[in-house]
Amino acid sequence: MAKDLETLGRSHDLSKVFNDLLTLGICSFHRTNILSELRESDPVNEALYMQTINPYKIAELETMALILGQLQLNVLDNPYSDLLGEYFMLEISKGHNGQYFTPEHVCDMMALLQMDDTQPQRQRVLDPACGSGRMLLAFAKHSPDNYFFGADNSNTCAKMAVLNFFLNGIRGEVAWMDSLRMEYYGGWRINTEGLGIVPIEKEQSFIWSAPLPKPATDTDKGLHVSLPKQQLTLF
Repeated sequence: MAKDLETLGRSHDLSKVFNDLLTLGICSFHRTNILSELRESDPVNEALYMQTINPYKIAELETMALILGQLQLNVLDNPYSDLLGEYFMLEISKGHNGQYFTPEHVCDMMALLQMDDTQPQRQRVLDPACGSGRMLLAFAKHSPDNYFFGADNSNTCAKMAVLNFFLNGIRGEVAWMDSLRMEYYGGWRINTEGLGIVPIEKEQSFIWSAPLPKPATDTDKGLHVSLPKQQLTLF
């Protein structure tokens, strides 16, 4: 993956290539594409996809498709790992703005500290500064039957988390937002109401519109489940 991205980076800005790769992945795995087996398309999603591929040659787009395939194969061998985040730290951010993510073994420890012997299920698990989502990946590795919510003020980080959610079969929502000021810029719902990714507005976002836990009797229709009263927050 690194070699292919390096090749693309010779003709284009590497940071832009990486960000465009994330966008193309999210567009490709749109719920409408998956559920209709490409017989239908979402007009807004299709427009974003065409806009994103415009600067690239066909051979370069084929390389991007290969990279997305490599990410899918990596999940088979290394489920809940964060290949995107590792590459981002080493080659894109290089620590700029303090963008070094928590090591995976520390994420595992922190996730286990949040659990008890009953293995929490059908709870809302939130990381308000999720980066590439590796803390949530660690929790899902030990207890996948929950609803995971991540937020980050970096568009690139939020999109990495979205792809990590989708590729690992995690259900929930990722918001591109400032969690301290509650300023919402965009978001996605992943693997709810069917496999796939769907962009959402802030009014549809549970993170922005309902940041506090709801009583156990309330029903969140968007997820078609009764969410519990307890909410776990990972830091």
